[in-house]
Amino acid sequence: MEVHIMGERAPALGDIRGLGQGDTLWLEPEVWNRRDWGRYVDAVAHAVCRGADARWARG
Repeated sequence: MEVHIMGERAPALGDIRGLGQGDTLWLEPEVWNRRDWGRYVDAVAHAVCRGADARWARG
């Protein structure tokens, strides 16, 4: 599954934490502007520990 985290919209934190091996998280450049970015960092780290791949998208 591929999931995009963007500045203006993103999936639920629980959905991100549930990702694992074979899944890819795409972090869009404007994600830094999110007020809840810290919470998303935690969710992405959890997914990566479960085997998901996190990548920065080029803007």
